[in-house]
Amino acid sequence: MNKISQIIEKIENYPTNFNSWSISLLGIISLRILIENWLGNFSTDSISYFFFHASYNFLFFIFAYILFSILIKLLIEKDLKKISNFLLFGYSIILLPPLIDHIISRGHGFFSFYGLYGFSELIKRYFTFFGDNPEIGVTYGVRIEIAFSVLSIFFYSYIKTRKINKSLITLIATYTVFFILATFPSWITLAIKGIPSGFLSITELSIAQMFLSPAKIFNHEIGTFINALSVKMSIIYSLLAPITICIGFYFFQKEKLISFLKNTRPPQLLYHGGLLTLGMGLGMLFTNPLWDINFFNILSFFVLLEAVSFAWISSSVVNDIFDQKIDEISNNQRPLVKKIIPVNEYKTIGVILFIFSIWFSLLINAKVAILLIAYQALAWVYSAWPLRLKRFPIIATFISSVASTLIVFSGFIVSSPKQNIENLPFSIILLLLISYTISLSLKDIKDIKGDKNDGVFTIPVIFGEKWGKIIVGSGIFISYLLSVFFLREPRLFWWAILFGGISFWIINYSSLDETKKINHRNLPWWIMAPLIFYGSILIKIIFIQ
Repeated sequence: MNKISQIIEKIENYPTNFNSWSISLLGIISLRILIENWLGNFSTDSISYFFFHASYNFLFFIFAYILFSILIKLLIEKDLKKISNFLLFGYSIILLPPLIDHIISRGHGFFSFYGLYGFSELIKRYFTFFGDNPEIGVTYGVRIEIAFSVLSIFFYSYIKTRKINKSLITLIATYTVFFILATFPSWITLAIKGIPSGFLSITELSIAQMFLSPAKIFNHEIGTFINALSVKMSIIYSLLAPITICIGFYFFQKEKLISFLKNTRPPQLLYHGGLLTLGMGLGMLFTNPLWDINFFNILSFFVLLEAVSFAWISSSVVNDIFDQKIDEISNNQRPLVKKIIPVNEYKTIGVILFIFSIWFSLLINAKVAILLIAYQALAWVYSAWPLRLKRFPIIATFISSVASTLIVFSGFIVSSPKQNIENLPFSIILLLLISYTISLSLKDIKDIKGDKNDGVFTIPVIFGEKWGKIIVGSGIFISYLLSVFFLREPRLFWWAILFGGISFWIINYSSLDETKKINHRNLPWWIMAPLIFYGSILIKIIFIQ
């Protein structure tokens, strides 16, 4: 036992970092996907099938790894880094199920996927280790994998705690989580359909209808019944995996996580979410959408929201890397300035978020992924050398304006049956481009000293704080008025005057002193309030009446 303890401690204390951990985990998952396809003679039907199958595997195994790391951390109360090292060492076990099934079936393979059971059947299967017929669903290989993993975690818990009762609790909890993961579609169906129709009415057919029918996401079908499960579960795990990753980092590197989350600029996240929602709303208004509001469309909207948010955060990472000289003066609480997150690690996070934004958008619509790539390209030329276009007034806000409009286009394309912007009136596109161009200098007011020191010539830098605020406030006021003329709705005129005037006053009343209620740093929050009220009135006047 002492020898085993020494080996485990050596594994726990192995020097890993975020980069090596990420590469190792993704490498193991990639090998699993390679083995499955190799044993299947690489007979993948299409690129679409392979993409969703690979996406599902990556997201599932990342989610499962983080989930079990957190679970063991909570149960045995040990250091999460040591636990993650132990699990990473043992995670190669995921390579075995397809090999075991291939050997037992003598090369024919078994149909390995989730166990789809009704409520009463779930209880029975839980206490009989998934029941009979291991040739379909939870197969021989998967059962051996689960049994070995549960026992390994049990012994690990006992070695670390020397308490049999706690170790038995760990065993039961681990098996329960494995069982839920192996039958996850059943639990989701019970949660969605069981409440209105009764849990006992949910059968295998109900689950199959929900998860094995072709996936229709908004206006188009993705794949066929062959990969419907992969499509739908990829959407679910694309929401669950980032949440568990954040929870894992909370236990592992709390200071870094909180610092990074604070630095995501929540007003900008709300702004980008609003752009996506605006685009989808315009798509519903100007086209005849063929989709309805159902469980997977709701989830798909949140996946798109997640993709857009990751795109923005990734662009802000690029901006922070090239703006360190500015931030030392104007934003000294940012992670790079405070040296909470090393630059190399910060770059890795930015790259991962960029990949996630494209990956998750591809799950829903390939055109949105292309637009988000264009968004990132604009963010790069805006912030990075050699162009660094943020140095030039008007050009800088025009670049930001185009990037913002791309997010609106993304929402419109998803909502439109034709999946294009053909029916989006040019007057609205022009309104968006002009309004954003003359309004987005708002974010530069708080950075006057830093921008000036770094040679970035924003409107507030050129004209000074007083006149800069007057010009920016006037731009926002004009944007309100432009909405009346471009939308050809005179009933909005006095509302535009009112809320545009309020915005102008807020900007010019704001103070550099952060102890004041309205200051340059929280200015975006204050400007959003009249915008939301005006938007609500606009919707009521134009779209409801």
